[in-house]
Amino acid sequence: MLHSKHITVSANTTEPNAISTYFLVNQGVIYRIWVNFPAGCAGLVKLRIYHEGHPFLPVDKDAYITGNDYVFEYPIFYEIKTTPERITIEAWSDDDTWPHTIDVQFLIIPKEWVQPIGAYEGVIAALKSLFTKS
Repeated sequence: MLHSKHITVSANTTEPNAISTYFLVNQGVIYRIWVNFPAGCAGLVKLRIYHEGHPFLPVDKDAYITGNDYVFEYPIFYEIKTTPERITIEAWSDDDTWPHTIDVQFLIIPKEWVQPIGAYEGVIAALKSLFTKS
């Protein structure tokens, strides 16, 4: 399932007053995250993503993502184990004149697509064959 957020950050939105938007996700694996900073953001718009209240991207609470005319693509293999779980996107802008809009997308796929059920049996059988005599 693809989750998309189109986030507009007003001018002079400080970090303590950051805009927070969230969505609920079902069980599966976060497979990819895309963050699009259109031209004009000039590194002034900053973003942080949380999973259930804990820093997720970037992991360090004091870090953030920023850019200009660039789409960041993050290959993530993070399992969502219960349903629903909350993903929060926090954004702010140091621009004192213009609002900016950024786009964030999450692709969440079924766990079976990442690790097919049959793969476990094959690995276990191979390991057993190393330790047992025929």
